[in-house]
This record gives sequence, C-alpha cells and structure tokens, in this order.
Amino acid sequence: MKQKIKKRILFSLIAATPASLFASEPFNNIQGFYGERAAGLGGAFTAISDDPSGAYYNPAGLGFAYNDGISVSASNFKNAKRSYINIDSPGQVYNQTHEGYNPNFIGILKNFDKWKFGFSIVNTYNYSYDRADQVNYPLVSPTINQTRNYVKEKYSQLLVGPSFAYLLSSKLSFGATLYYFSDTKEISRSQFQQFNDLTYVMRNYVDNRKTTGFMPVIGIQYQPVQKLSFGVSLRRIFVTGGNRLYNEVYTDSARARGTAAVDFIEGTDAGFSSVENGAITQKPKLIGSIPQTTEIRWGVAYFPTSRLLAAFDMIYTSGYKMSRSQDEVSYLGRRATYTVNDREVRELTREATLNFAGGMEYYVMDTFSVRAGFFTNEPNTKPISWTQSAVDLYLQSAFNNQVAATSGDTTLVYKNARSGTDPRNEYSRNRGLSLGVSWVTSKSALSLTYIREVGSGNSRIDPNSLSQSFEYSAHSLYIMVSSRN
Repeated sequence: MKQKIKKRILFSLIAATPASLFASEPFNNIQGFYGERAAGLGGAFTAISDDPSGAYYNPAGLGFAYNDGISVSASNFKNAKRSYINIDSPGQVYNQTHEGYNPNFIGILKNFDKWKFGFSIVNTYNYSYDRADQVNYPLVSPTINQTRNYVKEKYSQLLVGPSFAYLLSSKLSFGATLYYFSDTKEISRSQFQQFNDLTYVMRNYVDNRKTTGFMPVIGIQYQPVQKLSFGVSLRRIFVTGGNRLYNEVYTDSARARGTAAVDFIEGTDAGFSSVENGAITQKPKLIGSIPQTTEIRWGVAYFPTSRLLAAFDMIYTSGYKMSRSQDEVSYLGRRATYTVNDREVRELTREATLNFAGGMEYYVMDTFSVRAGFFTNEPNTKPISWTQSAVDLYLQSAFNNQVAATSGDTTLVYKNARSGTDPRNEYSRNRGLSLGVSWVTSKSALSLTYIREVGSGNSRIDPNSLSQSFEYSAHSLYIMVSSRN
C-alpha cells in the first residue's frame, strides 16, 4: 500500500509541472497573425486579403491584387507568460514562460490578368520550453521532502502550399489554397522525488508525435460598390498520417529488488503496453492525430476615403470529439483484470469557439500608414470550476471513481473518467490589441506591429488538488518586409 500511495503522490505532482500544460496542443484557436497588414488589423483581413497573406485568410482576395508580383517575409518575436496561482499552497504562483523569434510567413504572388497564383509558407506556432524546477517540503504533501523536474518541450505547426484566385467579374472573385501541414510535439522529462523516510522515486520519459495532412482553404470575395467589400472563407483539417512514440522508466527505492522494482511503459500509435509493479498491461494505442476541425471566417471592409479603411471579422471554429475503445487488460500471475474506461479521447476534444476581430488603417501620408485593431481569443476547452473539482476529489476519495467485481482470478473494473485527469486542463478567455506602422514606396514596404494579448480563467494542472486561477500575458512584435514588381 505504501508503494501505491507514493506513486499516486508522484503522479499528482507530475500534473503540476510543464509537460502537461501543452501536452495536447494550444488551448485557444488563434495562434498568431500572418502578413503585412493583417497583424495591424488584429486579423480582420477576410474581406481584404489582397496581398500574399490572403492565401491564409481568404484566397479569393488575391483576385483583387493588381501588382505583377509580390514577395513578403514576416518574422515574429513573442514573449508569453502563463501563471498558475495557488498551486502547492495559498499565494504560491507557478509561472511558465516562452520567448522566441521565428519567421512566421513567406509568400509570393503572380498576376496573370484575371488569374492570380501564389505560394506561401506559414509557421502558425512554434513554442519551446526548457525548464528546471525544485520544490522543497510542499504544504500539500507533508510526506515529501523535495521534488525535482527537468523538462524540454517543443510544439510546432508548419503550413506549405499553392494558391490561386480567379476574378469572375470586376466585383466577384473566387480562390483556393491547398496547404500541406506538419504538426509536431516533442517532450523529454526527468523527475526525482524524495520522501521524509529518505526513500525516493524517479521517472524519465519521452513523448514524441508527428502528424501530417492537408488543410484546403476556399473563399469568395464580393465588392458590390467601390467602398464596400465582403469576404467568406472555409478551411478544414484532414489528417492523412501520423506517428507517436512514448517511452517511460519508473523506479521506486521502497520496492524489493526483482522484476517488480522497475516499471517500463512503451507505446506507439500502433500499440501500447507496460510492466508496472510486476503486472503486464495492454493499454489502448496512442493518438498520432490532431483534431480535424473546420473554420469559417466572415468579413466586411469599408473604405470611406482613399486613406482610411475599417474591417471586421467573425471567426467560427468547430468543436471536435473522437471516441474509441480505451479499455485495458492487466495480468499479474494467474490474476487478470479488465478495466473499462471512458471512450472519449479527451486529448483530442475541442469546444467550438466564436471570435471577433476589428481594425482600422489610415494613411497619414502617401508613404506612411498607421493600423490598430482588437481581437478575441476564446478557449477551445470546457470551463473549469472550483465546485466541480471539489466534487471530483470527494468521489475519488470515497469511491476511487470506479466499481469492481471479482470472480475467482478475474476482476472486472468500470472506471469513470475524472475531471482532474483531463489533459484539456486550462480555460482562459483572452483579449488582444494591435498597433502597427508601415512605410510604403512603389517597390517595397516595411511594417512594424506590436500585439498585446491578456486573459484569465481557471486551470487544474494537479488532478489531486482543487482548481486554481490562471492568468495569461503575451507580447508580440511582427517585422514584415515586402517588395512589389
């Protein structure tokens, strides 16, 4: 029993450290902005899209681009901070930070009268974390002397593909983009935990995933009058391939020497098994996919004068759920245990979101413009409440969230899903503002845009504790250069 309690405590604290924070892709759907003007307008670009970045927002807008050729190179510096409040004791804050500088958009566009052709590379997100933590004598676990963690994480998504647009008339354009995407997650981690009786446990693991597929984008843009434009675009993720590798070694010094002294857990998207405390378990295979969501953008742009424009977008992103058998079979000598788990693959679950963006652009002079915008970034997770976490902890303590029946050497277990072990364990409603300037000549342009995004909500990164308050804060600087031929 002592060994089981120690392992339960260890995995409780594991959930409160960085590897679980991004273990299932971002918790909000808007990850950045791409292109020269879209960033300054807060992403309200669906009804404009007349530069290479239109391939991402609405390829139909490329039909109204009149330059023979345009190339765009954009880079993004981002500093983000996630704060988890009251983790181990009242007043204790756990901070996770990311700082990186990456190219996030490169595109070209060629004009052939009514036909326009383009090609773009979009780095939608690229997060990396390298962190070491040590917690001594945590108040929530008086039997623990210290916990040490070292974590390296990387998450990225890259889109590459061609675009075309056709000007059906002087007022109407149709366009499409076909992106090939590569989405990766790489985590490596080592942990050490010592108890007050000087026994210890150690855990080391790696978890790597790569998913590939296609994301087509189709759009229509209509300009009924010279001062007004409407745009609609639709995109859908189609996963065509993926692989996953997980490897873990766990040791407990309190165990007797022998085959049960070390646990080995290994799996891929084709199979998953473990040897834990002497028991051999066949687990459900790992997920090598990402959610196959659909996104629809509606936009309107108004041009009251030749120097001023205003734009507004609505962005709807669908939810996603996947169900399959996640039952487990375990053998320990002659004894067999069959565990029935919830069928929902919770790391792929997404809630639908509706976001808004708006922006204005004003040319102070022919070669200098100012842009400002706002946007929302709603969470694609369910709300996390303190009451729900309290009920979950009571059920876990009273019933262990399961029902078991035994006959001879065979045991059947029905295990109810715990809200505290949900990998989608963060809920933050974010808001952002953008401010940019641009210097323009007949052949080139240089733009600088600053974006500030903040949010708050709740999270539950420790499944054996109550939910805690969460705060998000990010600063981004976009540097964009374009040339026209």
